[in-house]
Amino acid sequence: MLTRYIVFLTSTLYMASAVAITPTPQPQPEPQPDPDTVGAIANGRYVFINQYSNRAMEVVNASADSGANVAQYTYNVGSHQQWDVVDLGNGYYSIHAAHSGKSLDVWEWNAEDGADVRQWDSLAAENQQWQINALGNGVYSVISAFSGKALEVFDFNGANGGNIGLWSYWGGDPQLWRIEAAGSTPPTPIGKGSSCQSTGSVTVNQTIVVNGGVYDGGCRTFNPTSALGDGGQAEGQKPVFRVENGGTLRNVIIGTNGADGIHVYGGGLIENVRWTDVGEDALTVKEQGNVTIRNIEGYRGYDKFLQINAPTNLTVENCIVDDMGKFLRQNGGTTFTINVTVDNCDISNMKEGVFRTDSSSSSARITNSRLRNTRELCIGPWRSCTAQGVSGF
Repeated sequence: MLTRYIVFLTSTLYMASAVAITPTPQPQPEPQPDPDTVGAIANGRYVFINQYSNRAMEVVNASADSGANVAQYTYNVGSHQQWDVVDLGNGYYSIHAAHSGKSLDVWEWNAEDGADVRQWDSLAAENQQWQINALGNGVYSVISAFSGKALEVFDFNGANGGNIGLWSYWGGDPQLWRIEAAGSTPPTPIGKGSSCQSTGSVTVNQTIVVNGGVYDGGCRTFNPTSALGDGGQAEGQKPVFRVENGGTLRNVIIGTNGADGIHVYGGGLIENVRWTDVGEDALTVKEQGNVTIRNIEGYRGYDKFLQINAPTNLTVENCIVDDMGKFLRQNGGTTFTINVTVDNCDISNMKEGVFRTDSSSSSARITNSRLRNTRELCIGPWRSCTAQGVSGF
């Protein structure tokens, strides 16, 4: 956790001449109650959506036990993801889990950075009182009355299950929350990653072909067998999905054996997909065509997340990608042209870098995104490789 305030210190290591460097954020004094915003949240039932991950604060496993942990998960309209907020009239609120009636509680009265939050029987104690500060643009900070620490998703964790606890206020997205009235449908997603929660599983013995139409996986988990590959580093593994002729693939989770992920022939749309364990490559553009990829996330890849083997205009939006060799690689030794646009993504833990090419006619651009531990941004003789509104490199 001690790395929290130095995440951005690596931002000056590369590309300083290409973009304006984002100033290193420093811890800020915790917000104080503002007479104009106290009481701005009416008593009622709400969903707390983290600004960084776009996931909801919940009591883990819908437990009704005192001491049950609080973490984040894709909103699924569960009452364990809904919270009853009551204005105490003193600049603070109580926050109760709707399914259990128990209070959001600073666990074991821990005033230190890294303290956990859990649910506990309501005692009206100071460690169960919270300051809710309107910061504009529909976002809020949530500060403990006991410790003055801010409620946050730890370690820039964008995944389901990311722990929620307390840290000194510094104002980053992991400490910002959209507090929306609870309803029967999920809040409008404006964040990153996939919204799929698994609805079941499918065993895949041969590649599923999407030829020019729409394949909606219904957020099921597709588990390739060894007939497609073992998800290791071997080339020549078969894809789980083959998208052809402008087809659309959506609402899919690819299981722990990623085989060779998704192959795209002749353009297509890939949306709301999660790779739980990429293995070799997550997606490969195999033949020329325009490709759009959005609201996706992928974890644990040996080599590339995206492999480009043919000319393409590639757009990637709203992604979370962690622990790969590279985010994107144009096929080695090729000189055809690709144009890559990446927007609103969190990319972390790249062993080599973000973009790599051997083509001096290709371009890449990343905007409105966060990089963390990604090494070099641009590797090779790109015609243009730029960043704007990007932190962490």
